[in-house]
Amino acid sequence: MNSSKKKKKEINPKANKKTTMMKIFISIFLWILMCQLAEGSAQKISVTSPDKRSEVKIEIGNKITYSLIYDGKVLIKPSPISLELSNGKIIGANPNLRSQKTRAADNLIKPLYGKNRVIHETYNELALTFKDNFSVIFRAFNEGVAYRFTTNFNDSLRIKNEESTFVFPDNYKGYYRKGKKEDYLYEAVYEYSEISKIDSGRVAIIPLLVQIPNGPKIAITESDLTDYPGMYLIASGNTLKGIFRNYPAETNIDQKTWTVSVTKTEDYIAQTSGRRTFPWRIIMIANQDKELMNNELVYLLAPEPSKNLDFSWVKTGLIANDWWNLWWDKSPGSTGVQEVILSGVDFKSGTNFETYKYFIDYALKNNIEFVNMDYGWCDPYDFSKVHPNLNLPKLLAYSKQKNKRLFLWCIAKTLYDDLEKNMAMFETWGIAGLKVDFLERDDQLGEQDYHRIAASAARHHLLLEYHGATNPAGLTRTYPNLITFEAVYGSEQNMGDSKADPQHNVTIPFLRGLAGPFDYAPGAMNSVSKSHFYPFTGFPMTLGTRVHQIAMFVIYYSPLQFMCDVPSNYTREPDCLDFIKKIPSTWDVTYPLESRIGEYVAIARKKGDVWFVGAMTNWSARTLKIKCEFLEQGDYTVDIFKDGINADLNGNDFKTEKLTLKSGDQIPVDMASGGGWTARFTPVK
Repeated sequence: MNSSKKKKKEINPKANKKTTMMKIFISIFLWILMCQLAEGSAQKISVTSPDKRSEVKIEIGNKITYSLIYDGKVLIKPSPISLELSNGKIIGANPNLRSQKTRAADNLIKPLYGKNRVIHETYNELALTFKDNFSVIFRAFNEGVAYRFTTNFNDSLRIKNEESTFVFPDNYKGYYRKGKKEDYLYEAVYEYSEISKIDSGRVAIIPLLVQIPNGPKIAITESDLTDYPGMYLIASGNTLKGIFRNYPAETNIDQKTWTVSVTKTEDYIAQTSGRRTFPWRIIMIANQDKELMNNELVYLLAPEPSKNLDFSWVKTGLIANDWWNLWWDKSPGSTGVQEVILSGVDFKSGTNFETYKYFIDYALKNNIEFVNMDYGWCDPYDFSKVHPNLNLPKLLAYSKQKNKRLFLWCIAKTLYDDLEKNMAMFETWGIAGLKVDFLERDDQLGEQDYHRIAASAARHHLLLEYHGATNPAGLTRTYPNLITFEAVYGSEQNMGDSKADPQHNVTIPFLRGLAGPFDYAPGAMNSVSKSHFYPFTGFPMTLGTRVHQIAMFVIYYSPLQFMCDVPSNYTREPDCLDFIKKIPSTWDVTYPLESRIGEYVAIARKKGDVWFVGAMTNWSARTLKIKCEFLEQGDYTVDIFKDGINADLNGNDFKTEKLTLKSGDQIPVDMASGGGWTARFTPVK
């Protein structure tokens, strides 16, 4: 029998190793190829600003990212954006682009009032529409860029989170207000540090300003907060991420502080219509610090006023304030409320008819539009319980007779608990408007309150100031009867500490001013140096010089400009009062002058044919050279207020001067430590 055995194939260890390595190399090659193919399949689209200096690059792959290039320099690296829904769906994940559309806009916007009578709005827009019933709109302006989501769903949406990121190439330094996640610290001083120091336990309150080395400054903020919570920022290394308040499940009002706090929240940030636009995320760009003071993007991106509401009746101007000099009556049998302190009068000052009649007469004599009645005129929880010494019907009749109408302070909770009834009552009383305090929220329900109070006030022809509030975010365009916000660490803080000082004062025009008008309440008549300051409620003082305070009326934009001090203190200073009462609160032209954030600020503004210039410095004395290139042809009489020679020791020391100047002339502006300078330029007829 012939048989044979098959020889077993010998295994070559070296060949096996070579085969294994080959498989690894092939796998790596295929992986790299797939990545390249995936990258190659990502759609890349861009939009540039009209001046071609800014470019927004959008990549659409498994997510949507944008980046920002300015003059060829990367300011923001690819940053993902999306909306996460509570059902697990992510709007922006694996997007399928259906169409894209571009358009250019070149408009002249004429606000009812503002920093400028005419705003030149020019931008290029890219609208990306996706198959999943949503779009993303990008706009590139010369002054910055912005984007927003829009959705087109039949059902309502529950937004769990919004992914809004800003990835910087490095750990740049920035200016921001810092707060705790559980607090609403809109009234805070600005910090300057690396952005990475906004750690997970803190949030940055926008606007936030970032300095790009050898590049421009960029500011991050928002506009059009309709039915949506406000955005804060947190840091993760070089990346800033948007963070939002959760939707309130339960709230509680503190009877002592009048503050409504959220005691329980849902696990989502908003519940809203499926067919809507979302807030604009704005990145402003400024090569020079002074450009920030005339950036109008927040206003331009806000909704226009409703065609169904008439705002022709809206007035702006100065308001006489009763909050500055006061004492708290805690004697047995007293009301326990604030009492205004006046001097040089022949009646007992306080919350009574004689005091506010004096305010009305003072406003009438000095062409001041309004008079404020702050806390004390009524029970904060019941508007019908008026202070027994006030005789409100008689006072209202007197204000109507003299055509000097009142603003009444109130807490938000009492107002909106029966909103229409209260607004109708105030309209019947004939008051000018309301100073609504202790709003202090920007969760979705809080933002709804801002809108519905403003809309109701508009229907009842009432002006508004939101005190104890968040940033305006364009709401003053939508409701022009809402003429100013607080949301700033202002002069009233000098009653308790020394943080509202000249350093702070020359920082806020470049930051808080980006969000819209702010009520700082300038014009205190008792100003002292740093070494002489101490907080005191009864007879408060401010840090810096008298002229530093007067210049604020020109520099700080607020259509309702609260005069910080009480009438009797101004009447003792007739030169100061005469100058202040001639400063408009709204303007035809704003012309920023050479300025440096945190160091000094200077600005020129025009109303009619008269120009005003204001300048302030931090704690460093300095001399500026202001060239009058903003003036039209012809001679101007210039009335000047400047620091006195001893203003560094006695902040109340000032000097007046009168000159004749023409366009192109140069003025030396000398400012003491914490000082200021201001002037009125009237054309010679």
